[in-house]
Amino acid sequence: MFEVYFGLLIFLGYMVYDTQEIIERAHHGDMDYIKHALTLFTDFVAVLVRVLIIMLKNAGDKSEDKKKRKRR
Repeated sequence: MFEVYFGLLIFLGYMVYDTQEIIERAHHGDMDYIKHALTLFTDFVAVLVRVLIIMLKNAGDKSEDKKKRKRR
């Protein structure tokens, strides 16, 4: 489970870094907004996938706990 949370943290860092890079490039005249939007979109998708994995694992753990309690 540590790897999933660590991956989420890494991709959140990528999102912050890419946002800063986009801002710097815009200040220097690079106004390719489609490329910038795609960069942020790929970062967002990676974060969303990690969050979904975390939610699915937590839901699976809760259902296993309920099954164990019913057996007792």
